[in-house]
Amino acid sequence: MRKRPGISKTFTIIIATVCWLGFSLTAQAQNPRNVRMEVNQNQDALEIVTPANANGCPWYQSRGPGCVKAKKNESININMILQGNTKCEREYVDANTHWKMRAVYLGGFNADDKPASFGFTNTADADYQKVQSDFDVADRASGRINPLVQNDTLIRVKDDNQYKYVVWYKVEAACERNDGQPPYLIYSDPRVKNGGRG
Repeated sequence: MRKRPGISKTFTIIIATVCWLGFSLTAQAQNPRNVRMEVNQNQDALEIVTPANANGCPWYQSRGPGCVKAKKNESININMILQGNTKCEREYVDANTHWKMRAVYLGGFNADDKPASFGFTNTADADYQKVQSDFDVADRASGRINPLVQNDTLIRVKDDNQYKYVVWYKVEAACERNDGQPPYLIYSDPRVKNGGRG
């Protein structure tokens, strides 16, 4: 019995489509960038434990732990994850108090070095609009962004990566005091490199 050419061609197209879908789903599964951090009680800081090359930052560019790169034409989610011992060992704190993720701030548009302060008060409107559009900035003065997800140990933010630039981010964790004073705060401040679109 002779095979029909149409059936063979259709079968090949179906196989190719299934392979492409499998590749696409695999790529989407690798989309999130995870930045893991732990409380460093001795240095009073959030310490990045994710290696500097874990989230796409190329070796030939200045980078540090927590650096994240969004490749050209790629939208990503960035997960800031607090792990390890989060118990708060400070004065004026209840026995079972833990450090909790509080906020993420952006600043230093296209800055080579970590900014002295965060926010976009002194950034040109056109540049600020790029960041606001990509990250959903809630407050221009502080650079605080609206998270997609937030709980005690995770803040997830979306980077639409429509424009090409570098921006720095600061992650803040808080430990609530029992004496009515403002909470203790600790920080970590790596950077994001956007590849943009088109």
